[in-house]
Amino acid sequence: MTFVQFLRVGKRFIGFEAKGHTGFAPAGQDIVCAGVSTLVQTAVLGLRELVGLDLRLEQEKKQGLFNCRIPTVVDEKKLEQADLIFNLMYLGLQQIAQEYRKFVQVSVKEVQKDEV
Repeated sequence: MTFVQFLRVGKRFIGFEAKGHTGFAPAGQDIVCAGVSTLVQTAVLGLRELVGLDLRLEQEKKQGLFNCRIPTVVDEKKLEQADLIFNLMYLGLQQIAQEYRKFVQVSVKEVQKDEV
């Protein structure tokens, strides 16, 4: 199963932690994994290329680990843009999780700014 936990400070998303493999089908044929991976990678691309953030990323393919955090000091406009991208990713993953409950779980964790 793939678990994706979004991290939120107040009303804004500031990152996510994704881990695990969906196990829906063999590697290379897993449409659920492909959907989750596409949303994750597209969000990171948008945060970097469209918003211009220098992200803190951690990735380990064998364990299916992908962590992403925005910098702790970011201007208000970039925070708003990042939150929009994270919300879009969240909605997309929620849709997948509704259809494939046994393979994908999405949650939100409230954190303090100093925990990031």
